[in-house]
Amino acid sequence: MKTENPNGNVPILDIHLASYLSLNGIEPELTKQGTRVVFEFPQTTEVSNLTRAYNENPSIRILDFVHHLRKTRSMMLAAR
Repeated sequence: MKTENPNGNVPILDIHLASYLSLNGIEPELTKQGTRVVFEFPQTTEVSNLTRAYNENPSIRILDFVHHLRKTRSMMLAAR
């Protein structure tokens, strides 16, 4: 799920998409909204292109993705 934010960042709730963006070198800024942690990424064409690529089911190295998924999850749990 993705919506635009007035502060220029794109809030993303999907940890898998956030991990994919992290894998490609774009680190999230974590914010807390109520009981949820939201991953915010800069609103750039690179983020848009990578989001589109993610939705097209690209081939990636699974161990690298799992590493970034675990790292992103630990950041999310630490932010709670």
